Amino acid sequence: MKAAATVAGIAGVPVDPDSILDWICGRTPPPRHSEGLNDPLSVAAIMHFLLLGEDGPDSLARASLNTLRTLLDDRTQAEMWGRDDLVRFGRAFREARARLGAPYPSPTLLAVAERLQAIHRELEINPTEGRRVTTIDGRLLNVDPRSFGIVWLLACMLPKALAAAGVTIQQIPSLVWLPKFLTGSAAELAGEIETALGRTAWSGLAELDKLERAVAALSSDLGVTRRSKLPTLIRLELAYPGLRVPAIARLLDISPQGAAKLAAQAKLAAA
Repeated sequence: MKAAATVAGIAGVPVDPDSILDWICGRTPPPRHSEGLNDPLSVAAIMHFLLLGEDGPDSLARASLNTLRTLLDDRTQAEMWGRDDLVRFGRAFREARARLGAPYPSPTLLAVAERLQAIHRELEINPTEGRRVTTIDGRLLNVDPRSFGIVWLLACMLPKALAAAGVTIQQIPSLVWLPKFLTGSAAELAGEIETALGRTAWSGLAELDKLERAVAALSSDLGVTRRSKLPTLIRLELAYPGLRVPAIARLLDISPQGAAKLAAQAKLAAA
């Protein structure tokens, strides 16, 4: 969720992780969509490209992605809310993913920064042509052309680039920070990425410690049979707090009635 919020901010669509969580758990439509804002692209498309960027051979990451898609299928959501964005950025995404995942000359952040800047120069989507429109009172106006930056798209695949360069052992989804504009030298960009990675790593460790303490504090005596799915639901709610009954039913492959009963049991267990 934090990675998606970070990438959305780079794309000029500021959202917070809680809003994305509300959408994933089925409580709201995609963030900002219902607010009538003239955003450059849909959060649903941003989320879809982010998850595509995480696609890889890691079995744990694959299991996590499958769980998320049981709650909310990013592919369907992107088609529904951001189809134009899929067309506009699809080619740039495929080319950038191939380039960023290719071998690097050295396992350094400088090599990653140089690759990022090169791909940005090659794939930046040029502004579309402006339009002249006539207002209702007969005035002629020139509408500024729209420019579609791709820095956010590169941020989606930064974890893949770091792993391909040997900076990390595997792809780490939260390592998606980039500046909104890739200006300055490659060395300056490498330094900025290093600072951001350190900040994100410490934040991730703090969240991991919090999650492990919460798991350790779970009661081992819930008064249920070994076949009960209550322990599984309680653990799922640590990752996705506030799951609605339909989402619980999909995740655990049970009836809505059974999901409602489990949700009530989980609430009592947490009290």
